[in-house]
Amino acid sequence: MRPTRACGTQLLAATLLALCATPLAIQAGAAQTAYVLDQSSSRVTFKGRAFLRTITGWSGDLEGRILIRAGDLGSLRGDVRFPVASLETDPSMRPRELAEVFGADRSPEIIFDVDSVSQRNAIGECLVHGLLTMNGVTRPVSFVGRTRTKGDRVITEGTTRVDLRNWRTQPPRRLGMRMSPEISLSFRAEFRRRPGHQTAFARPDGEDTR
Repeated sequence: MRPTRACGTQLLAATLLALCATPLAIQAGAAQTAYVLDQSSSRVTFKGRAFLRTITGWSGDLEGRILIRAGDLGSLRGDVRFPVASLETDPSMRPRELAEVFGADRSPEIIFDVDSVSQRNAIGECLVHGLLTMNGVTRPVSFVGRTRTKGDRVITEGTTRVDLRNWRTQPPRRLGMRMSPEISLSFRAEFRRRPGHQTAFARPDGEDTR
């Protein structure tokens, strides 16, 4: 029996639909690679001013992990975090002062969740966008920096300026002068491919299978 014109039309439509859906299915199931932060090669720093004096703080006690889909650095998602108690400063600030500045009583950790990475510009810089949480307050921030791969590692770094008042904190007084609420915040985070979990596959519903 010959197929009717209606059946032929339906077959053609089904074929076209399948061809159109294939790229979407491939994208939904694109492989993801998991990386964990290498603490020995990572660091976060901040700089603030108190009158004519610069106060510098830093921590190397970082943790974090990222996922990258199909080798595309623009797909980078993940987080970096560190305890407020791990911060050291020059000149030295008391732990209680640092706890007040960064709201350690409400949020013992400072957390940056990456939600997108923009395209690089002509000189190789990119914008790393995400949410910064401290003192129990979460607000969007963007770091200007660079993200690159080196062998089985991903290295990302960036700098931004934040106003501590946006996180409902007030900087302390140093030498009789109050520290400026605007600080420069920088990070360098190096991630290594996760041993034994090099790839993951994203299901269409967004859930990862590892």
